[in-house]
Amino acid sequence: RAKYLVCYNPQVGLGNVAVVMVSAMNLAQLTGRILVIHWNTNMVSRHAWELLETPGVRLLADAASELEVVDTSISRSGVKSLYFFHLMDSGMLASMLELLGCSDLSTSLNQHRIVSISSNLYFTPLLQTNPHLKPGQVLSFHEGLGRLMTPSVKAKKRALSYANKTSWGSAPIVAVHLRTREVGEDNDDWPVADAPDEEMLASLTKCIEQAVHMEFGDVEAWDVYLASTTEKARKVASEHFKLSPKLRRILSLPKLERNRHTGSGAVDAMAEALLISRADIFVRLVVGTHGFSTFAFMANALRSHSEWAASLPPLRREGFAPNYVVTSKCGEQRCFEAPPEVRMADVSFHGKYVTGRSCGDVVA
Repeated sequence: RAKYLVCYNPQVGLGNVAVVMVSAMNLAQLTGRILVIHWNTNMVSRHAWELLETPGVRLLADAASELEVVDTSISRSGVKSLYFFHLMDSGMLASMLELLGCSDLSTSLNQHRIVSISSNLYFTPLLQTNPHLKPGQVLSFHEGLGRLMTPSVKAKKRALSYANKTSWGSAPIVAVHLRTREVGEDNDDWPVADAPDEEMLASLTKCIEQAVHMEFGDVEAWDVYLASTTEKARKVASEHFKLSPKLRRILSLPKLERNRHTGSGAVDAMAEALLISRADIFVRLVVGTHGFSTFAFMANALRSHSEWAASLPPLRREGFAPNYVVTSKCGEQRCFEAPPEVRMADVSFHGKYVTGRSCGDVVA
């Protein structure tokens, strides 16, 4: 009898949806299960993502009869439910870290026909370091993303249309992503303000200029593609960037729908990620924190999924674009090279008694 892993998507952004679903696909494959996707409260994400026809992956509606679904919910009898969030009970978190990071997954979940998981964390790194698994058994994020889903046709058309109209790539492009606090966000989210202050804007502008010089030397001109979660941040950043003498243009997607809880907002967010993936340099800032952004990691991963951009000028550099992060938390210069690969959000603040498991500290 077939076994299943049901991935429930909580109310998170496009980047979180992607990293959790790829992690869930890895877990399903490692435990010999069929992955069942339940968009749950994230139905609008279907406007940004399209699932590929992947063996062993189904939508909830297609597997309903086998799972004994009642009113779009799964009967809880005999179901093992897993919850994995950065803010959760420390004891429950410790149990999840032990399960994913240390246990023999071929046996630890074997007695359950149906396992469900809900998470806002990229937990693939725990699987990659699990001592019971061999190197190569777990797909990286960009590999898994390429097997599981692709940006929607609408998002690709939106990005390509704008790129063609603006002669994208006629000069080096620096993509800048500002993660700022949106109206209605809860205190769990990281940004602390709706726009960077003057000091941060000065650091950001200096960082962009230094990055261009480091990567391209003394070029005649360069463009900025500016993406921001708030219009206020976009406006103040644009005014500051204009002070750069060699900046040719500031590009931004027109008529942008910033409400990511609507279909058009999800499409526009994905279109921005696609455009960022075609930039020569990527600079990001999360106002008030260390710069962690799953949206940025998603945009980096999309660089290797570029069939939609075949008509655009070729990339100036293969592989990931150089990544830089600007932050108020580290040092005076505040401009640092950053790894482009996605990582799991920090849970070490729960303490060593939580992260130190039977096979060692699983997040060290």
